[in-house]
Amino acid sequence: MFGLSFTDAAAAERTHPARADVALFVGWTTRRAGAAAPRAVADWLRERRYPADTLLDTPVPIDSWAVFDALFDWHARPVSERWTDTADDYLGLAVRNFFANGGRKCYVVRLEAPWSVLTEFDEASREAQWRRLLPLAGISGWQNEQLHGIEHAWALDDVSLVLVPDLPDLCAGPRGVIAGEPAVVPGVPEVFVECGVNLAGDPAVAGVRRVNAPRLADADWTLWKQSAEALRARVAQRRRDLMLLLALPLAATRALAARDPMAALNQAPELRSSMLQLATPWLRPTREQRVAEGLLPPDGTLAGLVAARVLARGAAATAAGQAPLGVLGVTPAPPDELLRRFADSSDLQDTLLTRCALFGPTPDGVRLLSDRSASRRSGWSHAGVVRLLGQLLRSARRVGETLVFEPSGEALWTATRSRFEDMLTRFWQAGALRGASAAEAFSVRCDRTVMSQADIDNGRVVVLIDFMPQLAIARLRVALALAEDGGVQWADADPVAELTP
Repeated sequence: MFGLSFTDAAAAERTHPARADVALFVGWTTRRAGAAAPRAVADWLRERRYPADTLLDTPVPIDSWAVFDALFDWHARPVSERWTDTADDYLGLAVRNFFANGGRKCYVVRLEAPWSVLTEFDEASREAQWRRLLPLAGISGWQNEQLHGIEHAWALDDVSLVLVPDLPDLCAGPRGVIAGEPAVVPGVPEVFVECGVNLAGDPAVAGVRRVNAPRLADADWTLWKQSAEALRARVAQRRRDLMLLLALPLAATRALAARDPMAALNQAPELRSSMLQLATPWLRPTREQRVAEGLLPPDGTLAGLVAARVLARGAAATAAGQAPLGVLGVTPAPPDELLRRFADSSDLQDTLLTRCALFGPTPDGVRLLSDRSASRRSGWSHAGVVRLLGQLLRSARRVGETLVFEPSGEALWTATRSRFEDMLTRFWQAGALRGASAAEAFSVRCDRTVMSQADIDNGRVVVLIDFMPQLAIARLRVALALAEDGGVQWADADPVAELTP
């Protein structure tokens, strides 16, 4: 028919639950007025009983930057309640950097429109925003539409990384503007001259780049660590296979974290968990951005680099050595002593290189110098190992779901052992495990030697797995318990304190 055309709309991608490259972004951004969700996204939301209009406190599947940009007006963050200037919000910048550096798919949970850049939180208003991100324990239900904030991760089986780009800004204290250059007072009588450079100083605020980035004093730094630990603990209760990826905040000039970042990290509460990865320092892009001081948190960039490396070489591969796209420099620059230690890998000890995902300058430009978790233990400090274990746990959950209705006994134990051996064999064949043979790369036990009589009487099935990741570290041991609902619980086979809630 003349004037009538048909366009096939691709369905929302159904990703495999064992993927280790899918990220969940939870934060504050603005819904773009009048923008309808693409048909694939709307169908995905309707199928799971989520509202598709406001996209408020709802996980939205995003498979390209164009989809996010069409749905959310990330340029609309007000600089101040008194000014008409607007800025880019941190959620939008993190998602953009994720896709720019190799990410393929993510979910976005919009909590509300962002507060203004120069907002000064009091205790009540900060608590209100915090509870949108992390609701009080026990108020959420078990159905998808009853989850809130970061708890939406419970219903997203394919998610492996969780990011909260606004956390440093939420914990920061009052901040002002960067003083402009003082006006030049002429020392000679005024005369008419040819038009040239304006000698008058710039105004105190020339756009949002003249606003101080969120820099945390000692009290704010403690609040940020408490918030990060609260998020990690809540995630650990339900999804031990996830990694919380956060940007290490900038520190105020007189704060301890500015003088000695490791001392600040080691002060109580300590952030010591393999489920947590801290990205630092902040990035200075090659193109000016409409953001405070022009600095970008590094968490979205790190998530993109990790996703790209996982897709190319597997979950166990390290993301270190990759160059982030469009980054000119870092702030604050790592000290020369730390960079010299990086060159001498035998003298790393307990530094930002071993506790964080550290960006830094190299002769080839800015690169990711280390890809580490926040764990104290050497084996679990390699972020690739933690991502591999998360992938194993998600695969194990699928195995458990197929065996949930089987009666506990020798037949079930044999079937469970066989399923896990098949799964680990595929990981070994893909190069994720080290060993000349499958027997050398891993072992699986599911019998009376790993289960107590109480476990057997209560129908609890325990699987003990030893495996060697494709890294130069010792063999790792984990114990998995198949729950009554088909889920898989991680019981600590070795005394790994950082892995417990």
